[in-house]
Amino acid sequence: MGVKFRYRLAAGGQRAVCRVVLFFLFRALNALSVRDSRVAAEIAPWPEERVLGLEIPGGPALHMARRGKRLARLKAGAAPDILIRFKSVRDAFHVFTGQMGVAAAYAQHRFTVRGNVSETMGFVRCVDLAEGYLFPPFWAKYILKQLPEKQLGSLRLYAAVLLGR
Repeated sequence: MGVKFRYRLAAGGQRAVCRVVLFFLFRALNALSVRDSRVAAEIAPWPEERVLGLEIPGGPALHMARRGKRLARLKAGAAPDILIRFKSVRDAFHVFTGQMGVAAAYAQHRFTVRGNVSETMGFVRCVDLAEGYLFPPFWAKYILKQLPEKQLGSLRLYAAVLLGR
């Protein structure tokens, strides 16, 4: 069952929304890395020098690496070892606004993956968990295969994201 709503926004607006979503996604992943045991377990085996990247052509990018138990945001010039690159701003916008899940976007070839696919899947599981916390349940059920059990309240995560902790 697909999501029955679509947002329409010019490419510049879509880029701006994607930039904001990447900012909050990174903060949510960082907060969950120490607050949710599943995210911590996925992140723990990553070598500290491994750089993961999410890129949007002509738009924003997110490059990060594990530093201890947390994630560090890196400058966009960092060469990622694992890269998820969307094919267009519109494709990224659909995923980032919850109009399409990561699994559906992958099935429809809306992004490419470079690097170790099994390690990439661990990162995607972390993103799915973050979406389960960030999106309200009525919305998340359309983009996730199943709603994850929360190990902390969404309001606590929102507070951690807004405060950068």
